[in-house]
Amino acid sequence: MNAKILIIEDNSDLLEATAEILDLAGYEILKAENGKTGLDLAKKITPDLIICDIMMPELDGYGVIRAIDNIPEIAAIPFIFVTAKSEKEDFRFAMDLGADDYLTKPYTGDDLLKIVGARLKRSKTLRSNAYDIKGLDAIINDKKTTEDIERLTKNRTTIKIKSKAFIFKEGETPNYLFFIVSGKIKTVKTNESGKEYITELKLPGDSFGYTTLLDEKLYRESAVAIEDSEVALIPKKDFYKLLYSNNDVSIKFIKFITNNLLESEERLIKLAYDSGRKKTAEALFFLYKKYLPQSNFGYINVQRENISAIAGISPENISRNLTDFKDEGIIEGGSGNFKILDLEKLKNVKN
Repeated sequence: MNAKILIIEDNSDLLEATAEILDLAGYEILKAENGKTGLDLAKKITPDLIICDIMMPELDGYGVIRAIDNIPEIAAIPFIFVTAKSEKEDFRFAMDLGADDYLTKPYTGDDLLKIVGARLKRSKTLRSNAYDIKGLDAIINDKKTTEDIERLTKNRTTIKIKSKAFIFKEGETPNYLFFIVSGKIKTVKTNESGKEYITELKLPGDSFGYTTLLDEKLYRESAVAIEDSEVALIPKKDFYKLLYSNNDVSIKFIKFITNNLLESEERLIKLAYDSGRKKTAEALFFLYKKYLPQSNFGYINVQRENISAIAGISPENISRNLTDFKDEGIIEGGSGNFKILDLEKLKNVKN
C-alpha cells in the first residue's frame, strides 16, 4: 500500500504543485487548504506523513502540530513544516515543537522527495526497531544535519552513574524512560524509619521508569545504582511515540507491567507470611533468576544489605541464614558473592 501524505497549505498553487510531484512519485495524496481542515483530516484518515505550512489563517502550523501532539492516535505521524522564513530561530522553534523536518520556500521537487522519503524511512525504522537502544541510535544517526543531531543529542543522553548514586527519587516528576547500557540498578521504597525494600532489579538491556510515565504521576519509588552503571535517557515524548506508532510495542509494555505486578504481589504475600529462612531462600532464588545469565562461573555478586532489602528482614538474619544454607550444602560463598549448589533444595526450603 502506498504511503498516505496529507498536505496542509493555504497557497493553492503551491498545494497543487506539491501534490502533483508526490502523486507522480506514487504517494496517495490528501489536501487541506487551512490548518483546521487539515487537522480534521488527520484525525479522520491517519496519514503516514504530514506536510504543513506554518503561516495560515484560522489555525497556523504551530497550532496544528500542538493539537496533533495531544492526540495519541496521531501523535507519532512524521511532521514536516514548510516555511518562507529563513531565520534559524524559526527552524529551531518548529523543531522544538516536535517537527521531524522542514522545507524552506521555494523548494525543488528533488528537495521535497528527498525529505519525504527520508521521513517515511525513519518512521518505518522507528516501528521496526522500537525494542532496543540500537534501534533508537539508528534513528538518531539518521539525522543528516549537524544542527539536528546536536538538538537530538541534547534531548536524549547517556549518563554514567556511580555506585549507590540515585537516578531518581521517590516524589520526583518523571521525564524519561531509562535503558541500562551497562551496570545494575535497583528500584527501592523506603519506610518512615528509613528501612529499604527493593522492588525490582534491572540489568543491561532492561528498561525502567515506564510505569510512572504511563500513569503520569510522581515516582513512587527511587532508583539507585548497585554498581557503576551507564544509563540512556529516552525523553518521555519519544517513549510515547514508540507506544503510539506500534501496537506490538504497546502490548510489550502492558505485559511488562502485568508481569511485574503479579510478581510484586506474590513477593508481598510471601513477605507477609514466610519465615526469615524462607524469605532468604526466596531472595536468593529471585537473584538467581535475575543474575545467573550474567554471573561469573555461577557466582552472583550481591551485597548483604541488598539481599536484606529484597527479603525484607535484617542483614543479621540474612547472615545467619546464609551460614545455615552454606552448612547444608545449598550454597557456597556467602554475603557479597555466592553460588547456588542445590537449586531444588533452595526452592523447597520450609518455613
